[in-house]
Amino acid sequence: MALVKIALGIDLGGTKTAFGLVDAAGQVIDRHEIPTQASAGGEKLARHTAAGAAVLIERARSRNLQVVGIGIGSAGVIGAQGQVITAANVIKGWSGVPLAGIVREETGLPTFAMNDVHAHALGEDWLGAGAGAETSLMVAFGTGVGGGMIIGGQVMKGAHYLAGHVGHFSSPYAQGVPCTCGGEGHLEAVAAGPAIYQRYLKLGGEQSSPDTKDVALRARNGDRLAIEAIEYAARAAGLALGDLANILDPHVLVVSGGVANLGDLWWPIVEAEFKKAALGHAKETVIRRAQLGADAPLLGAVTVIPDFVRK
Repeated sequence: MALVKIALGIDLGGTKTAFGLVDAAGQVIDRHEIPTQASAGGEKLARHTAAGAAVLIERARSRNLQVVGIGIGSAGVIGAQGQVITAANVIKGWSGVPLAGIVREETGLPTFAMNDVHAHALGEDWLGAGAGAETSLMVAFGTGVGGGMIIGGQVMKGAHYLAGHVGHFSSPYAQGVPCTCGGEGHLEAVAAGPAIYQRYLKLGGEQSSPDTKDVALRARNGDRLAIEAIEYAARAAGLALGDLANILDPHVLVVSGGVANLGDLWWPIVEAEFKKAALGHAKETVIRRAQLGADAPLLGAVTVIPDFVRK
């Protein structure tokens, strides 16, 4: 019996790494997950990731499935050869690691790597909220704020592979606020999940509150300061989306990330601020919630494996 060809997608984050066997139609047919050894050092982490991949590769072989390649979505700025150019300090020693090369060496399979949010955007463009659109812009509001512009099925990377770092342009809502990148005044500093939590505490909210999820719960129970913290982030997000629509004019704007799950505490304000900021026909830009959840980066990562994806 002929082997069925599949691919292995990997979503490498700061705390966990997810693996999925993906068929050419975009079905995730098997999964695996391991803790990310973020403090182990870059090369050790890359080899640890390869070991996690080997688990699913062996499972595939036992089911008469042939893994034809590996696609990785990883935290950091990822270069053309799948190397980590720069990365935040959440993963120790990650900058400069030849990620794709190490996984290729350990598994013997063609391996490709890209930024994790780029992978997320490609997944939504293939089978999610951006499917069928000539161009789509995905913006993710989560632990950080990132994005990816898709044009004709290809992610825009830019001259220095920095395209999509939409969390790091200036926001009037963030003047003087330190950002995780070391700068200040950036969108991420006020619109990301941790920023909502920090603003709640700064406003004088309950200091025993542990995280943003708790702030959201308090907002739903009528806590005025929690509501104010979320609304502030939503106004910053809506303005930013309007500005991005003016600059990039995508056919579809896809919004993703855990902050978007705040629902009616967040969305109506984002949409109202978007309408205020967008110019002319940009106000008509279709805005959609991301549809694929945690599968999006797994699916997007395998789209760069040559001649694999069926669209």
